[in-house]
Amino acid sequence: MADFVVVPDFCGSQALNAWLAGHDAGVLLQGPNPDSPQPVMDGVVVAQKPPPGSRIERWGAVTVWTRHDPGEGGVREPRRPSAPLGTPAAEPPGEDQAATRAP
Repeated sequence: MADFVVVPDFCGSQALNAWLAGHDAGVLLQGPNPDSPQPVMDGVVVAQKPPPGSRIERWGAVTVWTRHDPGEGGVREPRRPSAPLGTPAAEPPGEDQAATRAP
């Protein structure tokens, strides 16, 4: 007798979080091209097949489609590279730093 599980709703989830939730639920997530070398790890899940609430065999495949939206997130600092060690700073030190440098 086969063991069946209920397919969770992955739409709107980050792909990596969906993959982890799928593993916890007993299903395997795959992209629309299962032979692709790209794992399902990036982007946001926008569609899935079979739909949420379906019953499939444990460790059966759920195909997900993702959208890669660069958006506004990401690391933005530092805005300028810092000066290499041993070179004078591009900006003069502030008053608090000037007081500590005075002889």
